[in-house]
Amino acid sequence: MAKIKRRAVNPAQKEKRRQDILDSAKELFHAHHDYNTLLMKHIAENISLTKGTLYLYFKTKEDVFLALYTQEFNRVFDRIDQALEAAKGRGSVDDLVTLLNEALRDEITFLRLNSMLHSVLEQNIDFDTALAFKALLRDRILETGARLANYLTNMDAETGAELLLSIHTLLIGCYQAAAPTPYLDEIFERADMRFMRLDFEAHFTKNLRWLLRAACDGCNA
Repeated sequence: MAKIKRRAVNPAQKEKRRQDILDSAKELFHAHHDYNTLLMKHIAENISLTKGTLYLYFKTKEDVFLALYTQEFNRVFDRIDQALEAAKGRGSVDDLVTLLNEALRDEITFLRLNSMLHSVLEQNIDFDTALAFKALLRDRILETGARLANYLTNMDAETGAELLLSIHTLLIGCYQAAAPTPYLDEIFERADMRFMRLDFEAHFTKNLRWLLRAACDGCNA
C-alpha cells in the first residue's frame, strides 16, 4: 500500500484520501482472518496516517467497513444490472443462476463483508449513517429488482425486489455456513466430518435454484 504524506486540502484530495483509507482497510481485511484483531490504528499506520486524521473521515471501524461494503455492493450490483440489461429479454431460472454466480465470482471482499453486514457492520454507527446506507440499498434493490422481474416471466417489480432480498438473505446464510472458523477447518478434515464441509458456490447454487423456481411457480400460479 502506498504511503500518504501530504495533507488533503481540496475536495479531490479529500476524496482521494478517503479512497486510500478504504483501500488500506480492504488490504488489511484480507491479511487478518479475524476482523476483531484489525484496529483503526492499523488502517492508519498502513498508509502513514495519524489515527486522528483517520477519525476526521470515519468515526468508527464499522463506519470504515460499511463504506467499503457500500463500494463493493455497488460494483457487484453494477455487474448484475449490466448482465440483466445485456440479456435483452427474458431468461430461464438456470440462466439467472449462471448470471448471478458470474456476478459474484471472485468477489471475496463483498461476500465476506456481506456475511457480517447485520451482525457487525450495522452496529456502532449513527442514525444518519444508517439511514443513508439503508436508502442506498433500497434504491438499488428496487432498481435491480425491476430488472430481475423483467428478466423472469410473470413477475412484477415489487415481487422482483422481494426476491432480491430473499437472495441476499440466502447469500448471507450460505456464505456463513461454508466459511467456518480455522479450528472448524481442522475438524472438517476428519474422515467422519468431511461430508459436513460445504462448498459455497455449490451450496448457494442449489438453494438459489430452489428459491427461484419456487418464486416463478408462485407467480405462475
